[in-house]
Amino acid sequence: MKKNLTLALCAAVAASASAAITVDRQELTHSLIYPGICEIDINGDGILDMIYSGELRDNTQGRIVEDAEGNESQINFNTFQMVWNGSSYDISEFPYYFGNKPYFAVTDWNGDGLTDFIAAGEASQGQSTAVFGLFVNKGDGTFEHQPLKVLDADGTLYDIYDPKCVDWADYNSDGRPDLVVSGWKNDAEGERHNYNAVLLNNGDGTFTETNTEVLIYGSNGYEFGLNLLTAADLNNDGYADFLVQGNIDNADEADKPVKNGLSIGRTFVAALNLGAETEGETILYDLGLADSPAHHYGHGGFEVADFNNDGVPDIFVGGESPRDVYPDGNFAYNWQLLAGRITNDGVSYTDITGSQIFNGKDIRPLNDSKPVRAIDYNGNGQYDLFVPGWTVGCLDGSENTQAGWFFPNTNGAFTEYERVPGCSEGGVFFTENGVSGARHYGFLGQSWDGKYFDDETDIVKGRMMVFTVNPYTKAARPDAPTALAVNVDGTSVTLSWEAAASSQKNVTYEYYIKDNSGKYYHGVPAFVGGDKDGVRTTLAQGRAFQNTALTLVNVPDGDYEWGVQTVNAGLEGSVFAKGGNFRVGAGSGVSASVSKATAVSSEYFDLQGRRLNGAPESGVVVKKTTMSDGTTTVAKVVM
Repeated sequence: MKKNLTLALCAAVAASASAAITVDRQELTHSLIYPGICEIDINGDGILDMIYSGELRDNTQGRIVEDAEGNESQINFNTFQMVWNGSSYDISEFPYYFGNKPYFAVTDWNGDGLTDFIAAGEASQGQSTAVFGLFVNKGDGTFEHQPLKVLDADGTLYDIYDPKCVDWADYNSDGRPDLVVSGWKNDAEGERHNYNAVLLNNGDGTFTETNTEVLIYGSNGYEFGLNLLTAADLNNDGYADFLVQGNIDNADEADKPVKNGLSIGRTFVAALNLGAETEGETILYDLGLADSPAHHYGHGGFEVADFNNDGVPDIFVGGESPRDVYPDGNFAYNWQLLAGRITNDGVSYTDITGSQIFNGKDIRPLNDSKPVRAIDYNGNGQYDLFVPGWTVGCLDGSENTQAGWFFPNTNGAFTEYERVPGCSEGGVFFTENGVSGARHYGFLGQSWDGKYFDDETDIVKGRMMVFTVNPYTKAARPDAPTALAVNVDGTSVTLSWEAAASSQKNVTYEYYIKDNSGKYYHGVPAFVGGDKDGVRTTLAQGRAFQNTALTLVNVPDGDYEWGVQTVNAGLEGSVFAKGGNFRVGAGSGVSASVSKATAVSSEYFDLQGRRLNGAPESGVVVKKTTMSDGTTTVAKVVM
């Protein structure tokens, strides 16, 4: 029996008078905790689906795995896909298994116009049942796995490259989507590796590792655990930055950071991209934001969005026991809202938490890949907040419990709340229920909150997946940008546009570039052309961020078309405004993602990266080929 609940609000200091969010249904068979969530259109119908992975309520739906001897066993973990069938969502086992807390980077990675994703996660490299890397959309509702191919600074291919967290943006301004990664793992032999880097897209299916020392203290890089990561452009200069939060699990205490004489076991870092100042080299540096005005946070969550609608991104961040806020050994949580401001030196932040209703409230999501979410939920065009978790001293005066909190945004201030179903060890997601751009709050996690869940009914406690219905009117789809212009100077291309007259200052933008062979040089997570033009295939801000002009460098010869869309605070996209076609160099439509150069020479390496005298007669080796245009290709080959 499906049971609908209307969530009554207790009288409180500043409870919201808005319409209540209602529970639509609970899913227990495929419910789990410690989830990773990927909102993505799997079957190409224009409605967002979902891939999620974690630990089950019980193991009756656990993954069947096989050990090295061929023995099968059922584990208490699985990965599922939730796909819209035209009238409801079908939930089934996803072919690949990601373990606990996977992270996803969703866009068109191979330029074919279909939305792919890259998965990373907590599972150890020694756990053979977990598969990470690139998942290529085959256009029929399925994905094909390809390992993530990463080269070190010398051009040698890593045997395995397996970070915990991943996000994407264009970090070297060449138009191709790059990756930023973080985390650490033990490899199959038990050796520790940290993976903190910017991975530049070479356009041939490989990435080159750079900026491996941006997240470093002493002689070792931070070994991040339970961490979160997001790409952003904090100062609206057109160069992608990133933020990362997490526990610092360095085995050597001497290599942990120290503040006020105390070793910091967790931190929060904002890394700024120097961009044009570096003469073509991509360099990022730690802003030191955790020293002032933010704190060293871990096991929490954060979101970057223009909360006060002034055209500059702000930061909502919180986490466990920052030692400069609470005494050592205290596990209380602290939440901050930092208002961004562009300065002559880049960007500065002002802590405006004191006036917010969540100020001083101990809400503990116990982080996963999406522990808190910022999105326009009530349709007023501004970024609202969902923050679930264990709450000590509930806003409504109730006892400590696993609760959910919806904070509506009023002109950059969060002064009201609505209590909603919530959980800890969880993640927040949004479904569309057949209506593109509709935002229905849901969560995966664990809850013993007696306000909404009762073991005597079919709305039970424990590990759960909960769907609710948004009571607000869906906001209008945003209008497209205007006044598109392009300027080509050699291999540099400047794209520019103006915001639609109806746009809020907080909108972001997504653009595409496609050559005349039909290959996307810069692909997007959205449909281009046709009756679904501009419909988003994931739930995220645009990766041109809040910029209305971008200069790309080293764009290959070719004839190109391009377009740009507005992405509003509800994370819905406009149709694409089309800019004028442009030519780089000799034109003629050379596919931008595939080199046409011929091979000049080849070198061979063993799997440990040692150079060989020549090609061996047999065995598995890495072959590095230098092309006539100076580029290199690297592949693992069997001789």
